[in-house]
Amino acid sequence: MFINAIILFLAAALPGFFMLKASGFSARKLQLFLVFAGAYLFSVTVIHLIPDLFLSNENPFAIGLYILIGFFLQKVIENFTSGVEHGHVHHHGNYSVTYLLLALSLHSFLEGSIMTDSIHSNHSPESVYAHGSSPKILLGIVMHKIPAAVALMALLLHKFSNKVRAYSVLLIFALASPLGLFTGEFLSHSELLPENYLIIFFAIVAGSFLQISTTIFIETDPSHKLNWQRFSISLFGALCAVLAQLFI
Repeated sequence: MFINAIILFLAAALPGFFMLKASGFSARKLQLFLVFAGAYLFSVTVIHLIPDLFLSNENPFAIGLYILIGFFLQKVIENFTSGVEHGHVHHHGNYSVTYLLLALSLHSFLEGSIMTDSIHSNHSPESVYAHGSSPKILLGIVMHKIPAAVALMALLLHKFSNKVRAYSVLLIFALASPLGLFTGEFLSHSELLPENYLIIFFAIVAGSFLQISTTIFIETDPSHKLNWQRFSISLFGALCAVLAQLFI
């Protein structure tokens, strides 16, 4: 659990730190990485997260409903983040850093909450509880966090003239996922929530992953013309998710 927490923290903290030292970043390279990360995230959600959810004892209709809730909840969160979690940087316009940070932190908290190592003894090994700390999911979250941290740091550096203040705000975002992980671990050992709470969190996060990844696909190809470079990167990302599912 602690290793996962450190990885989740560094996935946001290190890109932000490098942004302090760099004079700028390549928007094109960031976009290509986004395509890869989006394809991986979409694929691992479809072939790993969602099948695990429907293998649980929860009502399939309820699972589908939670996935839909997660999808549309992420759409609401996006209204306050201006697409930062998609790796987008918007220097223009008025925005509240407080709302931006709260929205991004809520999303990151939910991501971290499904990374709990706990496996309830009253659930079979094939259940969704057995896959909370899956390396496949962790890798998808990390790849999703890197461009989000870069975009957020670029925005904060534009907003604040003080680099220390900007990085301090980013560290709050970096701590959200580890906090979600520790909270999920605590709740898994308590009786404060129903036993199926982890399945609900999984489904909500799966829905948010679907929203984020499909938005990345749409926004990186707004003309709806097939870009063979991006398409190839998307296929490579999907292939990596399939290989991870088969061998990790």
